[in-house]
Parts: sequence; C-alpha cells; structure tokens
Amino acid sequence: MAKSEKKRIRRAPAEARAHVIKCAEALLIEGGAAAVQMRSVARKAGITDAGIAHHYKNREGLLNALMDHGANKVRTAIDTLVNDWVRDGTDVASLVSELGELYSSGYAELALQVYGSGWQERGEPLLEPVIEALWANNQNPATDKEEVRLCFASLHMWLALDPLFGKEFRNSAGLGGKRDRVLQEQWWIKQMNRILKKPEDFKER
Repeated sequence: MAKSEKKRIRRAPAEARAHVIKCAEALLIEGGAAAVQMRSVARKAGITDAGIAHHYKNREGLLNALMDHGANKVRTAIDTLVNDWVRDGTDVASLVSELGELYSSGYAELALQVYGSGWQERGEPLLEPVIEALWANNQNPATDKEEVRLCFASLHMWLALDPLFGKEFRNSAGLGGKRDRVLQEQWWIKQMNRILKKPEDFKER
C-alpha cells in the first residue's frame, strides 16, 4: 500500500486533539513557531488539513491550544517542584532549570507570538503556586511578599526572553555567549536566595 493510501487511524475527538497537539509540539521544538502550520501538522499527524480545521478552525486556534498545552506543562512542572519544596525545602536552582528548559525547547517563541496575538491566561496566574511556596519558605524578615513577587516576575521574564534575544542583549552590555548566560543564571539564583534567606545565613560566593 502506497504511503498516500495508508489507512487513517480513527480516534475519539479528545484523543485526536491530543494527538494533533503532540505533533504540533514536536514541530515547534524542531523548527520554532513558524514550523507549526496547518498543513505540516496535518501531515505529521496523519490526517487531512480539514481534520485540523475541524478541531481548531485555523492556525490561530491551533497556536492558542498549543500555548494552553505549554502552560499546562509549566503548571505540572511547578506543581512537582512545589511538592518537592514542601518535602525538601525550596530549591530556586531547580525551578530556574525546569522553566529554562521548557522555554528553550520552543515555548519562548510560541509565547511571544501567541501573547502578541492577544492570548490571555485563564484562572489563577501561572506562577502563583511558586510565589506562595517561596513566600511560605521565606526566612528573611526584611523581605515582604511583594518583593518576592517582583523578583520572581523579573526572573521569569528573563527565562522567557533569553532563548530569543539573550545573545543580542548580552552583547549590548558587553557580555558574550554561553558562559555569560550561565553566569546570568547564577546571578538570578543568587538574588532569589538573597531575598529569601536570613542575612546571616546568606554567604557570598
């Protein structure tokens, strides 16, 4: 049987949507947001263009669904991290690594494109569980919750934008490539730890 004549797999609607998003995510990771086109996703998913349109209407609908999927991935990662914090204590470095890996895999570009098109988060703010966990573990009497929120919001913005513009922004400040990116990450982790730890417990390294 020729490839073009290959029998299509029938899936329940929810399963079909999950399959399409999985294929769209693979294309996103491989080639960025520009690679997520109706036809390319249909080809990868083994369905027709009309099948994609049936579930998502158009590319904007598909990208919105993909963004929701990405947000859910972040929420799941955050839930895991928060549970680990409850058990082992807050670990800012682990959180930075988890979020950094997600954005570097293509979600930074997707977020920029979809937020720019008017997509908005629904329900509780994505990072609220992190803010609450950090605040609950704050040991610094000089730090208030607003400072925790502001510091982590700035860190999160850096994590999201660095995969897209990090090298250019670093160059503008006289910094370079991967080594200086690592130094920036370490600096952010230090700032979070500085505001969360007791002054006498925080040691400059």
